[in-house]
Amino acid sequence: MGTLLVRNFVMSAEVQNDRPWDAIPRWPRRVLSAWLLFHVISIAIRPLATQPTSTLFSDTDRLLRPYTEGLQLDHGYHYFAPQPGESTLLEFTATRHDGTEIKGMMPHRQIWPRLLYHRHFMLTESLGYIPEELEDEWLESYARCISRKTQCPKVELTGVLHYLPTMSMIQEGATLDHPDSFNRTSLGVYERNKD
Repeated sequence: MGTLLVRNFVMSAEVQNDRPWDAIPRWPRRVLSAWLLFHVISIAIRPLATQPTSTLFSDTDRLLRPYTEGLQLDHGYHYFAPQPGESTLLEFTATRHDGTEIKGMMPHRQIWPRLLYHRHFMLTESLGYIPEELEDEWLESYARCISRKTQCPKVELTGVLHYLPTMSMIQEGATLDHPDSFNRTSLGVYERNKD
């Protein structure tokens, strides 16, 4: 029985020596391990540094910011917690040649699959970050897409900021779609040239 244990120990040592990562020298494995640790810390710091937070997390985030922004790891965690901001939505009124109108909202709750809703939501959220010199072209591209989809030559766009209800509104029984939680701004009317 003693020989069997020794034999099993020797076999398991042979199996351990046959691991694929053993083919990589020790120093590159250590460098890779250090980078993976740094990468995981960089990812974890972003949500931890979302205000309100400690100075330790905010200072560490400031130090790691070139790395996280360079790899686009600086996701908008403020959308979700601890105090999410307003949502940016896009209302449109598309007018046909005969004058009938199609009204809609982007994104709308009926979009399925849910990932497509999220994609549309991110597109409308980007409206708050358009560089001023690109704003007209950006909005025109939205109108052009809506025009193509609805087969309407005229599209009027309205930006909608949807604020979260305040604590007093909730205590008074207000719902998420309470009229006071919306702020609308006209973004312009776009007409498609005849093709």
